[in-house]
Amino acid sequence: MKKAGASYPIRAASKLTGISIDTLRAWERRYEAVVPSRTARGRVYDEDQIHRLTLLRDALAAGYAIGQASQLSDEQLEALVKTAADAAQTMSQAAGVPPRVLLETVVGAIEAFDAYAADRELGRLAATLTIPDLIHEVVLPLMELVGERWHNGSFNVAQEHMTSGILRNLLGGLIRQYQPARPATTLLFATPPGELHEFGILAAAMLAVSAGYEVLYLGPNLPAREIVSAATLVSAAVVILGIVALAPSEGLTGTLRAVAAGLPQSTEIWLGGRGAQGSVGGIRSGRMHILDDFHALTASLERLKQARS
Repeated sequence: MKKAGASYPIRAASKLTGISIDTLRAWERRYEAVVPSRTARGRVYDEDQIHRLTLLRDALAAGYAIGQASQLSDEQLEALVKTAADAAQTMSQAAGVPPRVLLETVVGAIEAFDAYAADRELGRLAATLTIPDLIHEVVLPLMELVGERWHNGSFNVAQEHMTSGILRNLLGGLIRQYQPARPATTLLFATPPGELHEFGILAAAMLAVSAGYEVLYLGPNLPAREIVSAATLVSAAVVILGIVALAPSEGLTGTLRAVAAGLPQSTEIWLGGRGAQGSVGGIRSGRMHILDDFHALTASLERLKQARS
C-alpha cells in the first residue's frame, strides 16, 4: 500500500535522501532501483520511493552493493539495514577487542576437529556482518591465525584443509544469498597446478560476490586447459589466479603462458598472492594484472564495473 503524501522532483529527492542527482539517475537506468513518474517537470518521486531510496542509501553505507540491494523488497531492505545496525552496535561494543579474541571459538573448534561448531560460528558471524566486514574482520584474521599455526607446527595439514572446506561452505552460502538477478559479468577463481593454498582466492571470491559479480569458484591446483575451458564456456570477464609460492618455476610460467594464449582476448587475467609479482617472468600481456592486496582487488572490481556500465 502506498503512503499518502507529496511528490518530489529529482532535486528535492536528492536533498531528502542525500543521494546525488547523477546517482539517482544511474540507479534508475542501470538497476531500476526505483521507477519515478515522469511529468512536464521531469522525474517525480512519491513518498514510497523516497523511503526506498533512503533504505538503499543505508544499505550501501553498511557495505552492500547497489546491484544486490536494488533486487530486494522494501521489507527485505528494512531487515538488512536493521541487521547491519545491530551488527555495528555489536562491533562497537567489541571495539578494542582484537579479531583474534573474537575468533577463539572458531579456532578452538578447528583445533578440536569440530567442523560443525566452526561452521556454525562462522555462519552466525556471516548473518550479522556485511560481506566486507566479514572478510576483513573474520575471514582474513582466521586465515592468518590458521596459517601461523600451520607454520609453527601447532596445526597440521588436515586442520588447514578443514578450514578451507568450512570457508568454501561459507562462500557457497554467500553466492546463493547474493546471486545477482541479472548476472552480466562472471569472474572465475582458481589456483594453477601445484598451488594448494586457496585461502586467498576464497576471500577474493567473497569480495566479488559482495560487489555484485557472478562467481565461478573452481578451487586449487587446476591445469591450464581446465581453467581455459571453464572460462571460455561461461564467457568469464576475468580469471583470478592465486599464487602463493615465492619461487617462480618453469611449470608455473608455462601455465600462465598457456592460460593467456588460450583465453579470448577480451578476458583479463588477475594474479594475486605473495608469489604473483615474481611469477609473470618474461610474459608480456596487457591484460595480465598483479593485485598487490585485497584493496587492489576492490579497486579492480570497481574499475571493471565502471568499464562495463
